[in-house]
Amino acid sequence: MFPSLQHNLKITTQLRMTPQLQQAVKLLQYNRAELVEFINSEMLENPTLEEKPVDDSAGELTEGQTYTQNSDAKPVHSATAQSAEQPSDSDAVQSTQIDWNRVDLNDTTHRFQGVRPADDLPGYDQTLSRTETLTEHLIWQLRMLRLDDQVLKAAFELVHNLDEKGWFSEGVDGWHHFVAQSDFDASILERARHELLELDPVGVGALDLKECLLVQLRSLNLENSHAYTLVDDHLELLGSLDLRHVSKSVGISVEELDEAKAMISALEPRPGRAFMSDDLERNPFVTPDVRIYKEGDEWVVYLNEDGMPRLRVSRFYQKAYEQGGLTKEEREYVVERLRRAEWVTKCIFQRQTTIRRVCESILRFQRDFFERGAKYLKPLVLRDVAEDIGAHESTVSRVTSNKYAETPQGLLPLKYFFSARLAGSSGSSDVSAEAVRQRISGMIKTEDVSKPFSDAQIVKLLKSEGIEIARRTVAKYREQLLIPAAGKRRIRR
Repeated sequence: MFPSLQHNLKITTQLRMTPQLQQAVKLLQYNRAELVEFINSEMLENPTLEEKPVDDSAGELTEGQTYTQNSDAKPVHSATAQSAEQPSDSDAVQSTQIDWNRVDLNDTTHRFQGVRPADDLPGYDQTLSRTETLTEHLIWQLRMLRLDDQVLKAAFELVHNLDEKGWFSEGVDGWHHFVAQSDFDASILERARHELLELDPVGVGALDLKECLLVQLRSLNLENSHAYTLVDDHLELLGSLDLRHVSKSVGISVEELDEAKAMISALEPRPGRAFMSDDLERNPFVTPDVRIYKEGDEWVVYLNEDGMPRLRVSRFYQKAYEQGGLTKEEREYVVERLRRAEWVTKCIFQRQTTIRRVCESILRFQRDFFERGAKYLKPLVLRDVAEDIGAHESTVSRVTSNKYAETPQGLLPLKYFFSARLAGSSGSSDVSAEAVRQRISGMIKTEDVSKPFSDAQIVKLLKSEGIEIARRTVAKYREQLLIPAAGKRRIRR
């Protein structure tokens, strides 16, 4: 068989996403903080976009009327796209007319909500930021001490070997290996580590949890307390709920044991927590993307837009374009930037509109939850909301990802409102998995701690309420709630 060249014609259909479409999809998934970062980035890169001054009240909207289209506006043709596609045609560029009302959408349709009262703005604790790292904080303190050069250099080396918890990263076994491999003497390293233990936060540089807690107790002059004895000799018993056995092992009364455990629980097992790079660990406050609450007899959905930049087209570029006098390259650049500005404002409008529609749909499905609490959360899946608003499931999924809603029942992720369906017994309606979890949690909170409910007993109690569920499902939900088994919940006094 001889090699040969052949031509084959094949027709296929493919879906390709343009960079702009990919960015629009990402924009839909952004939470509030990410959206603000995106808007600020666009204003830096696009000179035709700028932030509107707060005192500029032209076209001001009342609260709750954000992003409402003007139905009386006449549709006009935007020539920016045509001009950008044909940059080589000088006649087309010269004849391009830009509709500023369509580009400057924030004046009438893309405005963020007006200024809220001071008591309705995010709290001060939600605006705090900490830029200093644990390493910088410790080095600053070490420089303030009068230490020998060798001890100071050894301490600097130890600081760079701490993990985010503030402990020595290699633990007890790794410490001995570190000492053997280091250029410093063992006595110098020990002295440097003990200097670290006394710095702020107290306990940083510890080799394990036990040493970390003991250092903090010593700093409080509690070396002779029951708490110190409990940590030093019986740390493994702290998690036990058999108080009689623990108190007998330690040699103290149950009341003294309760007091010692309360004292230990006030200590910080991870001294570096305040400097962790994880934003949720460092700052557990969450700013809601949406607020859902009742006004009179009606439930309303408000988008949280406090602190968001209000966009407009730069007056300088608007006047420069209208007055003429620009070269062909300058006009092409302005047209391209204005196309980008128009696309950004359209995407923001579409994002906010979609979020509002999804939240209003959730409100319609879960009205009993908002009125009466978590026990009345109904089964709901993404498809239900998608069909209700006429969107795709993936769109609803992106909208509800990494976003939070402030409700009368608390600050909740939007994913919370979607729960699997569990069949009820004959004559009973279906219930959501989250509602069952809340029922299990409520049963365990009110149980007799000396005789806690087993999983089998919880199954019987739920069956009496018309909920058919397997024992292994109860065990799974209990573990999701971080509730131990009945044997570990039993308290013997």
